[in-house]
Amino acid sequence: MFVTTADPLLEHPIITVNTVLSLLAVDYPANKLACYVSDDGCSPITFYSLLQASSFAQLWVPFCKKYKIQVRAPFRYFLVKPPISNDNAEFQQEWIKMKVCN
Repeated sequence: MFVTTADPLLEHPIITVNTVLSLLAVDYPANKLACYVSDDGCSPITFYSLLQASSFAQLWVPFCKKYKIQVRAPFRYFLVKPPISNDNAEFQQEWIKMKVCN
């Protein structure tokens, strides 16, 4: 998968980051999926955002797979409160941890 960006003012880095995180968290064999980012604008803001996202991805991707999260873009997922139907205390604690790290 290719994610392209050129201008951080028109294409905010947070959108690029959420796209990359969504791709990384997709339920597909890791050895058959690659994610490439092409930043034609060579923006240090985009680079730094992706650098931070790589740290967050180490928490986010396992969380998505463990709880079968369907909305894999963090900015969309955390717009709502945690699912009430899941009264699992471990899930609630991890949800809060993800939201704080996000």
